[in-house]
Amino acid sequence: MTTIVTGAGGHVGATLVRALLEQRRAVEVIDLDPGIALDGLDVKVHRGDIRDAAFLRGVFAPGSTVFHLASVISTSGDKGGLVPSVNIEGARTVATVAREVGVKRLIHTSSIHAYDIDTHGAPITEETRLAIGHSRSPYNVSKAQGQLAVFEQVDKGLNGVVVNPCGVIGPYDYKASRMGKFFRAIARGPMGPVGPSGFNWVDVRDVVDGMLKAEEKGRAGQAYILAGHWRSNLEMGRIAAEIRGVPAPTKVMPLWSLKLMGALGPLLSAIGKRPPVTQEALDALLANPDMRHDKATRELGYQPRPVEDTVRAIYAWLDAEKVLEREKAAYKAKR
Repeated sequence: MTTIVTGAGGHVGATLVRALLEQRRAVEVIDLDPGIALDGLDVKVHRGDIRDAAFLRGVFAPGSTVFHLASVISTSGDKGGLVPSVNIEGARTVATVAREVGVKRLIHTSSIHAYDIDTHGAPITEETRLAIGHSRSPYNVSKAQGQLAVFEQVDKGLNGVVVNPCGVIGPYDYKASRMGKFFRAIARGPMGPVGPSGFNWVDVRDVVDGMLKAEEKGRAGQAYILAGHWRSNLEMGRIAAEIRGVPAPTKVMPLWSLKLMGALGPLLSAIGKRPPVTQEALDALLANPDMRHDKATRELGYQPRPVEDTVRAIYAWLDAEKVLEREKAAYKAKR
């Protein structure tokens, strides 16, 4: 039967589609703008909105498997209502239509941000309270509510499971995520001060492996955190520089300066200027570092690879795709 991937043009989506094709599956994707991530791949592309139930009914088929990845990521508010509209109502529409049509299984990609990661102390697990009522980030709250919307349909008969990736890094990052830009900057060097603290980083290929394992072994109505390894931004910079053979960053931005910029964010936004850092981004930077994948390891057999292996793969992919050369040429053309 057909396997359908929403948001296939993103980092995780592009990696997942390649893994599905390696399994010789018939793959169809839904994305408003897949970009170049799917160029040359043997997939059927549906350009449409996941909030459009009629559109989804024309794509979903009885017995198909749906991987739902489409969402709006934000560290700068709700983007005029787009964040909750896509992340909550979109998830609800996908899950509802999946149940009504009779899909074989829905694997919903939520986020570690669905949990209250701002509170330190106990490790972050699937039992940690959700971000609702405990986070000032509309994105975090939207991921929690979207997850609940899927579980509501599970209670009505949907065979659905949720995965919660941590900070995703790795190859196939065609649209250049924040960390994707970080690794590109290291390669171009020399790099100035990096941000303080760090995050739990997980290889995109391990996330995909966890999703496929959740499809096969995950219990309906359950969530599985797909964590990796916590590393500071300075550590990540040094790992990347050593692998790339370039000078490593040596300085860290003082936390007080970022807090000041975060506090000035609303004022800068009010006068039409983009804040260099938002309070939401600062909260994420200072999140609880102890994020656990014990449940996914125990029930799914999930196991993340070392960070160093991921960084090597990033640069191997950048070189193979000549990404840095193309970006340099595009920059020169604009000057």
